[in-house]
Amino acid sequence: MTTSVRPRALLAPIALGCLIALATSAPVVAQEANANAEAAAADPAPAKGSQSFLRWMGEASGPIGVVILAMSFYLIALVAWMALEYRRSVALPERLVREVGDMLALKQYTEAFQRLSDDPSFLARVLAAGVRKLPNGLAPAQKAMELANDDATMAMEHRTTYLATVGTLGPMIGLVGTVYGMILSFRVIATAGASPQASQLAAGISTALFATLEGIAVSIPAIFFHAMFRNRIARLSLEVAMAAETLLEQFAPGVRVPHPLAASALGPQRAPLAGTSPNNG
Repeated sequence: MTTSVRPRALLAPIALGCLIALATSAPVVAQEANANAEAAAADPAPAKGSQSFLRWMGEASGPIGVVILAMSFYLIALVAWMALEYRRSVALPERLVREVGDMLALKQYTEAFQRLSDDPSFLARVLAAGVRKLPNGLAPAQKAMELANDDATMAMEHRTTYLATVGTLGPMIGLVGTVYGMILSFRVIATAGASPQASQLAAGISTALFATLEGIAVSIPAIFFHAMFRNRIARLSLEVAMAAETLLEQFAPGVRVPHPLAASALGPQRAPLAGTSPNNG
């Protein structure tokens, strides 16, 4: 799997942007509310203009909508990246399996191991870890493959936690917008006296409802894709383990197990594969 910029670095700016947006927009909203109250007092029956639903939604959402929109773009990018990376053709390339199998059939063990070392796929990393431990026996090699498989699986599952984070933060940010919108509505009641304008009350209520809607709309797909990719990773891990086990058994005849005295003299060096000379290098 190729490495990339960690998505976790984007979560802190999103949360910070939410707080800054709320802090900077409160005075502006208060001024707009006072201006609207004065305009309504001067003209009690203003003309109604046509306005699209999306524009109304954007204006009513306010700064909370901007934060949730940024989270939605982050979610789309993360899902697209995982959909491309967490595929069977990437984790378990058929070409790699075919080429390594052909080399092992021709007893080209060194070339087969070199082919694994040059491939960044999930299967190549797991199988290469097992081949390196083959001089110590088949059981240690299988244990090494199991550890390499667990390490790669945990790294992939760790990235899916960003989806769970978005799924958790979405309703929470929406709840902040809900409280914020209700505060705006009650502010109108407090400043307008006994007869507040219905349109001014509706503005704050719209902010509250749209923030709740947008937060839930971001959370639902995030939770869905989190579960989907966790299941896909588990399936890929099992398929890689089965394929690596089969190829490891074909590697076993090509490993020269050194004599105990020679092994103690060599120390941690890897035993040579069949068809190579220990003096080369």
